[in-house]
Amino acid sequence: MMQVFIRLFLSLAFMMSASAAMADSGAGCGLGQKVFSGQKGLGPHVLAATTNGSTTNQWLGISFNSLGCDPTNVVTNEHQRNVFMTANLDNLSQDIAQGQGEHLATLAALIGIPPNDQPAFFSLTQNNASTLVSAGNSADAMYAALTDTLRADAHFAAYVN
Repeated sequence: MMQVFIRLFLSLAFMMSASAAMADSGAGCGLGQKVFSGQKGLGPHVLAATTNGSTTNQWLGISFNSLGCDPTNVVTNEHQRNVFMTANLDNLSQDIAQGQGEHLATLAALIGIPPNDQPAFFSLTQNNASTLVSAGNSADAMYAALTDTLRADAHFAAYVN
């Protein structure tokens, strides 16, 4: 059980670091974003995020609408989901076919499906594996098929836009 949590943590840590490196907004708002503004690459993004995290300035920026922070922005994990699915497409296809697995559990968490609904989510994806996996030539195609599958299910329709 502990190994599952460690793997999940490492997957999420990788996903967040990849997300920070690839996201248009980089480290988001705050002092780190201001200091490292305009710089590209993993190094400046990590330094900007570290600056923001170690100085705890983002919450001040959000609270007082300063340091480039906009409290009216929508919080989203869409980019993280896209990065994760792209990086783990083969593993997701395998987990979907098996109806279980840490990659599928991580995807469920990124979609916002709570742990108590995940077994039903796993079953739904496994029952629709042929559609989801055949669409899995790309993360976008797989997610579009998954979205259609979730929308068609009365219980899971609320989890998609």
